[in-house]
Amino acid sequence: MSDTGSYDKTSHRNINAEIERLAAQARLGWVKESRTLTWFGLRDGMSVLELGSGPGYITEQLLDMLPSSAITCLEIDRTLLTQAEHYLHNTADRRVRFIEGSVMETRLEADQFDFAYARYLFQHLADPIAAAREIRRVLKPGGKLVIKDIDDELFGLFEPPIPEFSIVIEKFGEAQAARGGNRHIGRDLWHILGAAGFHNRDIEVIAGHSGEFGLEPFLQQIDPDRLVSLVNMNVLSAQDLDRFRIAHTNFSTRPAAFTLWLSFMICGEKP
Repeated sequence: MSDTGSYDKTSHRNINAEIERLAAQARLGWVKESRTLTWFGLRDGMSVLELGSGPGYITEQLLDMLPSSAITCLEIDRTLLTQAEHYLHNTADRRVRFIEGSVMETRLEADQFDFAYARYLFQHLADPIAAAREIRRVLKPGGKLVIKDIDDELFGLFEPPIPEFSIVIEKFGEAQAARGGNRHIGRDLWHILGAAGFHNRDIEVIAGHSGEFGLEPFLQQIDPDRLVSLVNMNVLSAQDLDRFRIAHTNFSTRPAAFTLWLSFMICGEKP
């Protein structure tokens, strides 16, 4: 989840709330996500590198999906890495290796992994092509990198609409860009993998919606309390946040409210 760049867990209310949000995000739509990973070639027994592995919730899913695979978790944030070590201590056994480090310079040996997965990581990187090249270095020939990420231009939809969300997501993106990130990374992923030397690229769009999961895990991702830091930084006005808070509450109490969110998954293969 996190690496050098625009991700800042301290801006997301408090660490416990942020870990809860990441847990909900990890479990949201995993069936489709894992199905697409299988489509892209992930198989049990492969050596897997999970990049920006965060507090361990996706690692947990991968361990269950791949009962014979060894998984290396690379995470730059010591707090999140410690959380993962504690969370998985009963299930990780010897199949998981936790490494504190950056995707920009992993310090891992070359040509050792069959499959690498970067989930909501590349939007935070100031130099995503360099990161992809480093991942390519540590993959075996024929190994694959899959990236899952977003593009706010295709964020999704709300019914009934929440017009107040438009200014919020715009300002959220501006704040992330100021820290070196890019919430429109989805449109660049094809070029990034090509520039990093990957071939046989393929891309899918994954949809998650409240009809399947309910509203709560989606609304948790856009909780107005996550935006207080934007007001403190004078990026978002207090009035705009108040308007969104009211709209968020009104939407959450509508009996027929519906939301659908989109993300990209792209795969490239090392020659």
